[in-house]
Amino acid sequence: MRIVGYSSIDRVLVVSPDQIIDMSSELALMLTGRGCAGRWDGTAHLPCDSPETPYCVRCAERADACTICRGKCLKSKKNCMIDHSVYLAVFAPSTMKVGVSRSYRLETRLMEQGADEGYEIARFPDGESARALERALSARFPDRLSFAEKLGTGVINRAAVGTALNGFDIFRTYTFNHFPYALTSSPIPIRPQVNMGISGRVVGIKGQALVLKKHDTFYAVNLDSLVGFDCCEERKMKGHIQVSLAGF
Repeated sequence: MRIVGYSSIDRVLVVSPDQIIDMSSELALMLTGRGCAGRWDGTAHLPCDSPETPYCVRCAERADACTICRGKCLKSKKNCMIDHSVYLAVFAPSTMKVGVSRSYRLETRLMEQGADEGYEIARFPDGESARALERALSARFPDRLSFAEKLGTGVINRAAVGTALNGFDIFRTYTFNHFPYALTSSPIPIRPQVNMGISGRVVGIKGQALVLKKHDTFYAVNLDSLVGFDCCEERKMKGHIQVSLAGF
């Protein structure tokens, strides 16, 4: 099976051919190889046998033009004529990023990113206009964050967030709890490698961060980094587990 995607909301890994791996309670995977994750044509997955990881040039070139839009439509025919929201996502304690989402799925988009809070600060009748404001605001707020920045924990700095929001009209506000309890220590990041086993009890999923607990230690796996890996489920794995610092 090859991991070709995931849903942090449904708590599943999407694997080819046409299967899912549940991540709601326990996870036990052995990573056996890696190659191109292929590409999607609508809801249909098109596999690829290229050894390039996580995507070969051909599959990577199929990126949606709307995803990389910066305020000037790149398509021959503009088809984003639906309400779009510009938002500020907050990651504890005070990191903020600007982004764009179709208005009807704003809450879902914030959950996918692992935001601790989210604020809708503007709404437009099309995506192109929303992207233009996002680009302008990127001088103040990043529109990309690293995995480590999104994984931040702790109490939100209300003063810093209040200052950042000053001057914006807030249309909608969202608050999220990604874990059932406060983590007692920062998760140790795992860097997936071939012949590595990854297992543990699932504490929660914060955007692309899968947090596992094993032997009273918390581990974090960037789900994006699992894409393209061949794997098998090993519910009784004993060896090759995430215990070596060389694998982090």
